[in-house]
Amino acid sequence: MKKYLLITFFICSCSLELSDNDKTEDKGIIKNENGISIEHNGIEREYVLYVPNSYNDSSSVPLLFNFHGGGGSATGQMYISKMNLVADTATFIVVYPQGSSLDNGVSHWNSMIATEDNKSAADDIGFISILIDEISSNYNINPQRVYACGYSNGADFSFSLACYLSDKISAISSVSGLMSLESESLCNPKEATGVLIFNGTSDSYRPYNGINGYYLSIENTLEYWSNFHDSDSIKVENFIDNNDNNIQYFEYLNSNNNSYVQHYKLINGGHDWFNLSYQGSEIDQIIWSFFSNNSLE
Repeated sequence: MKKYLLITFFICSCSLELSDNDKTEDKGIIKNENGISIEHNGIEREYVLYVPNSYNDSSSVPLLFNFHGGGGSATGQMYISKMNLVADTATFIVVYPQGSSLDNGVSHWNSMIATEDNKSAADDIGFISILIDEISSNYNINPQRVYACGYSNGADFSFSLACYLSDKISAISSVSGLMSLESESLCNPKEATGVLIFNGTSDSYRPYNGINGYYLSIENTLEYWSNFHDSDSIKVENFIDNNDNNIQYFEYLNSNNNSYVQHYKLINGGHDWFNLSYQGSEIDQIIWSFFSNNSLE
């Protein structure tokens, strides 16, 4: 495998993986509110689970993963987003996994395939795979409707799941994240894997134009996924939402008029879990609406 050196920026909960000086030992668990422990590769990991009151084990329900940014926590991501409120009305289970902590104490998601060339020893793809199996053994989960969204480093990781775990992941949404060059070159998604992307044009931590040698630009990412889904037309809409966000919305359609790729471009937007409000929907509701129209079936 070609080795990609990775660079690091830290702000809030938004690391770009690891630097050459970071040690790569996975230190495992970070304590969260109501955290549930699980062992993977001999390391204790943790996740937070939200099961809505409307859940009834007589009917299968979707499962949605929501990943924090680098340096963040499962509990923090639960409060940053409002996905639990959406789950209450739409009846799906939300899981907030915890990224492992490095020797420097910073939590992260390893969005690369775990190899000797990698900067991190964490097999996070494998961790999420066994976590899907674990939750499915305790709850009535529809295996055709398992989704992943994330912020920053967690958004990068969501792209990786679309590439490397698409036999279990139906669709992903990336918020202020980028797709790695490794993911592009090694990506092997299923035919129906949907991708929803939110990025700000003034994001200095996940630049809209990508990072040369490390991450694809949003334009190239959209080109990859639209080509993969044989999109032959694009709908473009420009609007100001109810929170004064200036947005360009792109919807890529194939010959059957199906849309597996959508993008919200926030003009002058920064590095955020965006405060959108459009046609009565906030970002978590927009993500769920996209997911609800995508399955592995």
